[in-house]
Amino acid sequence: MLKVDFKNIFEETVGGNKAISKCDVQELESKVPAAHEKIQDWRKSEDAIFYDYIFRDDITAGIAETAEKIASNFENVIVLGIGGSALGLRCAAQSLLPPFWNMLGKDSRKGKPRLFVCDNIDSDSFAALMQLVDIAKSCFIVISKSGKTTETAAQFFIVASRLKKLLGQSWSKNLVIITDPKSGELRPMVEKEGITSFAIPPKLGGRFSVLSPVGLFPAACVGIDIENLVAGAREMAKRCCSPDLKSNPAYALGGYHYILDTEKKMNISVMMPYSDALSLASDWYVQLWAESLGKAGRGQTPVKALGATDQHSQVQLYMEGPSDKVFTFLYVEKFSSRNEETIVEEPSEAFSYIKERTLSEILNAECEATIGALTKMNRPSMKISFPNVDALHLGEFFMFYQIATAFAGALYGINPFDQPGVELGKILTREILTKR
Repeated sequence: MLKVDFKNIFEETVGGNKAISKCDVQELESKVPAAHEKIQDWRKSEDAIFYDYIFRDDITAGIAETAEKIASNFENVIVLGIGGSALGLRCAAQSLLPPFWNMLGKDSRKGKPRLFVCDNIDSDSFAALMQLVDIAKSCFIVISKSGKTTETAAQFFIVASRLKKLLGQSWSKNLVIITDPKSGELRPMVEKEGITSFAIPPKLGGRFSVLSPVGLFPAACVGIDIENLVAGAREMAKRCCSPDLKSNPAYALGGYHYILDTEKKMNISVMMPYSDALSLASDWYVQLWAESLGKAGRGQTPVKALGATDQHSQVQLYMEGPSDKVFTFLYVEKFSSRNEETIVEEPSEAFSYIKERTLSEILNAECEATIGALTKMNRPSMKISFPNVDALHLGEFFMFYQIATAFAGALYGINPFDQPGVELGKILTREILTKR
């Protein structure tokens, strides 16, 4: 299972007035029962449906069979979605597919299609992709619960027009739509055209949806082990069911961030994976933390970084800049590459300290050094260790942070499942485009 190390946020280890004291922990513990009860209320109302949805027997029903058909008939899977409809999938693909997936030959991909995620509407990027791929050999997966997402709708209408011109009456065979089971703008089209579709539970918000068909179906199309993604999430949910900080690491993580923000003025939360495979885990976290908790003047600003790359761009600020940040490091104990592929055999004398070391050993040493240096500068941090990056542990990670986010929302006294600020931007976009 994932290992979570909190020792470097406590004053016994890190020192200074920004660390968490025993009194802080006691104060936090007094708030846990009410926050836990609030989460139970959200579960009953299905606002926190992500908790219980993963235990449904039919969570992967029909996904494997349909995904196999897609893999057998198409060279490319192109996902049209934005925000929560894309970030979880992008994280899973980056973490669990071999590096440079789309550049590999079909045999190396075990017959699975290439994967493209169109999570922005930059016209140059979209036009280039449409020119690059054979549209007739591409399956487009359209993801929008309401069907009203402007960016996704715009891409979909462009694609639909091209498919109709190219394929005629069979155009809809190149589509899969993932949307609300009964309502929304896309559901009538699904029914009219007989388009293959999967349902998003009506109360499941996009940023909490990676462990639903939103993330699971496109992941299955490219061969990702979705059964173990779900299994890992279930194990973490069971691990984090107790209303006790000592036995519930997700509550501890959410609670400690809350204390660091509200009591220690650490209003920036930096996530820094020391792994290219996990590099998009921080992107997924940024949306989850920002959109869930940034309300009514509350919440931390999440920031993404990547080790060791950002040791050479951001760590100077982290070491000697304002002491307003808490750091979370993602650490991989065992990388998938073979040691003989990345061992340093004949360095110059100046680099004798890396002789017979692998790149993963060097990278992990740099992670430990960064944590140690921040600790000496009285900068709180925590470490999450992956025994290795696989579907089981990534499923754990997704559920771990979803629970932590819900718990932090309960402590802040806000609803972590809505996004009124985002909705206002959508309304204004429609008004601007209507007037022009």
